[in-house]
Amino acid sequence: MKKILFACLLIPVLLTAQNENPKYEFRGAWVATVANIDWPTEPGLPVGKQIIELVQMFDSLKAAGINAIFFQVRTECDALYNSKYEPWSYWLTGQQGKAPEPYLDPLDLAISEAHARNIELHAWFNPYRAVKKIGAYELDSSHVSIQHPEWILEFKDYKMLDPGHPDARKFVLNVMTDVLENYDVDGIHFDDYFYPYGPKVSNEDSLTFLNYSRGFTDVDDWRRDNINQLMREIYEVVNNTKPYVKFGISPFGIVRNEYAGTDGFNSYDILYCDPLTWLDEQIVDYINPQLYWEMDHDRAPYKLLLPWWTTVKNERHLYIGHFSSKMAADNYEGDYAELGNQVKMNRAREVEGSVFFSAKSISRNWSGFADTLKEYYYQYPAIPPVMSWKDSIPPNAPVNVKVTEDEEYTIIDWDTPGVAEDGQYPYYYIVYRFKKSDPIDISKAENIVYKTYDGETIYLEEKSEFDNDECVYVVTALDRLNNESDYTLSKDSGG
Repeated sequence: MKKILFACLLIPVLLTAQNENPKYEFRGAWVATVANIDWPTEPGLPVGKQIIELVQMFDSLKAAGINAIFFQVRTECDALYNSKYEPWSYWLTGQQGKAPEPYLDPLDLAISEAHARNIELHAWFNPYRAVKKIGAYELDSSHVSIQHPEWILEFKDYKMLDPGHPDARKFVLNVMTDVLENYDVDGIHFDDYFYPYGPKVSNEDSLTFLNYSRGFTDVDDWRRDNINQLMREIYEVVNNTKPYVKFGISPFGIVRNEYAGTDGFNSYDILYCDPLTWLDEQIVDYINPQLYWEMDHDRAPYKLLLPWWTTVKNERHLYIGHFSSKMAADNYEGDYAELGNQVKMNRAREVEGSVFFSAKSISRNWSGFADTLKEYYYQYPAIPPVMSWKDSIPPNAPVNVKVTEDEEYTIIDWDTPGVAEDGQYPYYYIVYRFKKSDPIDISKAENIVYKTYDGETIYLEEKSEFDNDECVYVVTALDRLNNESDYTLSKDSGG
């Protein structure tokens, strides 16, 4: 009954939104590996089953309209990839430090499967958490908490890297750089586990402050700058190594209560989370605040927080984190139209996109959520929005676009254009289809019929689907950061 109820409640809200699907929109999902939240479903699952689970999940996300995945590769100073610095994750193999048998590199698999579906893959790191729960399982001897206890802050049942220790900061930077240099990721993503949510850090880092204060006299300002300094260094490394890679962070949705009139957890003074500095200094490409509350929440209303965040983004992208695993759950006691209404508000406020926590709420279609996205909000494909500060030069338009036919297909193919003025060739192409009686308008997502894969220069359309004699096809070229060329009209369509 819940699934039926969800659909019925959403339809009246969404009917007016069916033709409001923007062509440029970031549509993301967090794939959490810690505690086997999303993948794999249990530690030590056979490799073959792990692959099947990931492929099926990515298929479901693609079908729902998702165009970006935040794949968690580092949960507690461990690795779901072949790391130079950290042991294989317990959540992957059931034993920290044990490699998958037969061998599997989950990050490499995730990248290839995402790119095969025209989905961006952002490597998601937990920057400081070292031991989520002390004693939960046996740590490998190579784990940083064993190798370098002097870099560790310890709390009741939790250990973390000390953000104020310069060697610990360098270690995190090396871990991230290792992935950046060796994997074809589209983004580097950090969550907001900086200093602990609770208990609040008190004197655990007093010796570090004494030895490495860097001229600060206020410990709170120093702690915030510890985080900010790492973010500055990471942004510099990303831009110097692979300038097309995006860097973003998903902070807790409330910075300080006075900013948006809320009455909740104060991340600025407890987590030492300082997103306004990241935005002021423009050391992130996007900010992805976790606005995990309802529109009319009594202490943290979405309808107040969202407008405030739009005022501080400072020419960077703003993607909103939504708590779909709560608001699409069978036991949710709120309004099942909540998530849809939040997406509508985002679009009305010119927010660049949404990210849902977590992927299983979509891949398992909780309360019909995936169906709702596919049928209404993500009815048409979307391109992740352009980041003009990273690259604003489009590739050259495709050449020699032509339409031919065989017994089964209408075939649209073209040739790769020459190199653009920035030295880049196209990364992929988009095919648009129009009726001959209609004007050519590539600004509307509903006219997109196909996005190619890297290097692909052909599209096959089954004849049975459309009266191809009444259609016009045009093709554009896009670079890795989604700058789009002018369109080229097919020769057989009058071009």
